[in-house]
Amino acid sequence: MSAPEAAPGVAELRDSPAWFPLEAAADGVHLLRLAASDYAAASFLDQRLLQGGYPRASAAPALLAAAAAGLAPCRHYLFHIGHVGSTLLSRLIGAHAECFALREPALLRALATTPAAAPPLEAVLALLGRTWRPGQRAVVKATSFVSEIADPILEASGEARALFVYAAPLAYVRGILAGPNSRAETRALAPARLQRLVRRLHGAVWHCEPRSEGELAAMSWLCEMLTLAQAASRHPGRILWVEFDRFLHAPVAGLAAIFGALGAAVPQHELEALAAGPIMRQYSKAPEHAYDAALRREVLAGADWEHGAEIQRAMAWLGALAAAHPPVRELLESLPTRAADG
Repeated sequence: MSAPEAAPGVAELRDSPAWFPLEAAADGVHLLRLAASDYAAASFLDQRLLQGGYPRASAAPALLAAAAAGLAPCRHYLFHIGHVGSTLLSRLIGAHAECFALREPALLRALATTPAAAPPLEAVLALLGRTWRPGQRAVVKATSFVSEIADPILEASGEARALFVYAAPLAYVRGILAGPNSRAETRALAPARLQRLVRRLHGAVWHCEPRSEGELAAMSWLCEMLTLAQAASRHPGRILWVEFDRFLHAPVAGLAAIFGALGAAVPQHELEALAAGPIMRQYSKAPEHAYDAALRREVLAGADWEHGAEIQRAMAWLGALAAAHPPVRELLESLPTRAADG
């Protein structure tokens, strides 16, 4: 790791995203100096960046607050339920010159889980809204569980616009069970997600607490989807729902809708070039690996073969909960039309 540098001044911190606020600590907020190419390469703007040897500095909270005071908050966001192609969509968005894509800033995670240990929300959103040049718009992709604070983020961001990315429950469960990493993450996040779901259903889920791995995946889908649906209900007209598998079926039309929701005018030939380009054929979290819509279909089919019994348990658990609780039933019934909402 490189030796710490002197803290940047207010103007340097305010006028460019070059100094990225990584995390709060006892000696202030730790900053890393990143180039535009570093942002473009990073799937996660979190502590994994510390392995990259980037120049670093610490800024006092007062310095951060002074820089943020002269900035408008970020106004464009991508929220999602996890493992539904959000990194791919963020990379496609960031490939357009009008957009500056930031993926999973660690400070937003801190605000969602331990807000007392993070800078104020307004300051964080202001710093995440910085861009490299006038006319560019920052588009922040949050970590899935940051959706818990989607409502205050959108409230603090004025007339913000957001993409809410999801998969249908069956596709989501199949996708989670298809990969060892997604299965491990689901198990790790399950206790917190169950608590969040219980709060949103006012304790109603305790009588059918999920017990199998498939049921945990279904519970995770329901927790994150209810979170997004409730945030969307408080910000009508500012959300574009994107169902990932529908996007893969018609990516040009999907990109047109996405950029339109973000206020970026992208010509048809550029949309077609993006949809046919290399980003659509790479695994977005590790672009050195190939991955495309056909491989996703094979992976989901493999999950049916290997985890069929758990998939059935997942869908039965979700169906039983929907039969007993109107909010769950209403969410499931809204899915066929949700992707068309703007």
